[in-house]
Amino acid sequence: MLALLAAPRGVAAPTPLRFATDANDHSGLSPAARALLKQALASLGHEVHFEPLPLRRSLVMTEQGLLDGEVMRIRAVAEEHPSLLLVPVPLATMEVIGYVRRGEAAPIGLAEAVAWRVGFPRGVVALEKLLAGAPRRVEATTRLDLLRLLRMGAIDLALFASTTGEPDIDAHHLQGLTRLPAALHAMPLYALLNGRHRALLPQLTRVLQQMEASGESARLRSSPWAASAVKP
Repeated sequence: MLALLAAPRGVAAPTPLRFATDANDHSGLSPAARALLKQALASLGHEVHFEPLPLRRSLVMTEQGLLDGEVMRIRAVAEEHPSLLLVPVPLATMEVIGYVRRGEAAPIGLAEAVAWRVGFPRGVVALEKLLAGAPRRVEATTRLDLLRLLRMGAIDLALFASTTGEPDIDAHHLQGLTRLPAALHAMPLYALLNGRHRALLPQLTRVLQQMEASGESARLRSSPWAASAVKP
């Protein structure tokens, strides 16, 4: 009986796909996107392994074929790297949120913010592009480092990538600081595939569209925020 149930000899299981996630993302931006991608690919018979890596390094590795794809990138990354394939169904929407010292002025919109002494997490390509014209910008490795710079007065505005519905940073990390009441900018984030997966692209697109239509994507996006507040 066991022999009948066993897989045929010589038939190897498909190699798991390897997707990069941001090693410095402690914001909770990634969990919903990973859940969406994992479920969609599982329905197509693919197992997925997620590998936390610095954003710049993972992009090079994906282009070289050392990785199968990226979980969340802005559309401009695919446009600048034509060997990569953009999956045209957004997995998440990134919002640019800001913090200032309590009682001090706050910018109105991103156009005004770029004139400030502004800090943001290192390696977040979306923020790098949005702040390309900022004359006084500082990159920090962690959220705690960025908040510390703001509290010390080294910068006047700390910007982070966030998603709709994400809880705020723990209050004890925000002493003397306050979050801006509204996001300064928003943009969709997409999965990218290495070019060798061109045949997978229409299949994955179709499954993600079906998940959007059924409400499954919305359910998966909301589930990560049932946990505790975000840790820097």
